[in-house]
Amino acid sequence: MKKHILSLTLGSLLVSTLSAEDDGFYMSAGYQIGEASQVVKNTKGVQQLSDNYENLSKLLTRYSTLNNLIKLSADPSAINAARENLGASAKNLIGDTKNSPAYQAVLLAINAAVGFWNVLGYATQCGGNANGQKSTSSTTIFNNEPGYRSASITCSYNNLSIGYFAVMSIENMKKINKAYQILQTALEKGLPALKENNGTVNVTYTYTCSGKGNDNCSPKVTG
Repeated sequence: MKKHILSLTLGSLLVSTLSAEDDGFYMSAGYQIGEASQVVKNTKGVQQLSDNYENLSKLLTRYSTLNNLIKLSADPSAINAARENLGASAKNLIGDTKNSPAYQAVLLAINAAVGFWNVLGYATQCGGNANGQKSTSSTTIFNNEPGYRSASITCSYNNLSIGYFAVMSIENMKKINKAYQILQTALEKGLPALKENNGTVNVTYTYTCSGKGNDNCSPKVTG
């Protein structure tokens, strides 16, 4: 029905434009199209000229830099200063947290991973029993997770296949939950400098199991 109404609207619009031919409609439209085409052509030429100037500027900058390096190579004090700056930069790279681009990159990656799960975690479809077995009435709840209007994710999809293009298994959900809890705790306590690799993070997380045949919390599974 909407398609029919739309076609009528377009048809009436076409009739109105055809009746405007005597009023110079097509003449003005033709001028506008031609003018727009010329602007496009001129813009292309200006862009090419701008690109050529930019390439020339880069070439001159490289030449100037190379010339300065040649001059500095004969100056021992400049060489020593460069070596000290390089050493300080390398030290800051793994020993600093505020001015190290490597540290900031790692922090950004961890925040992105946690943020991604915070946004999409609530929509996770998971269920089943241990070892990827299909369940009939099992409910497994992962606490301290970004659930829908709650602080937990409930895995209660039963009588469905487990795996690719199906419901996520509890085993995979446990892996995601463990990684999420570790990263979340590390961010809350603050990440140390990259050179400090002897620290530990104590993480505590829980999940509960209910339903007939639910063995996801069994000691044989959890160890």
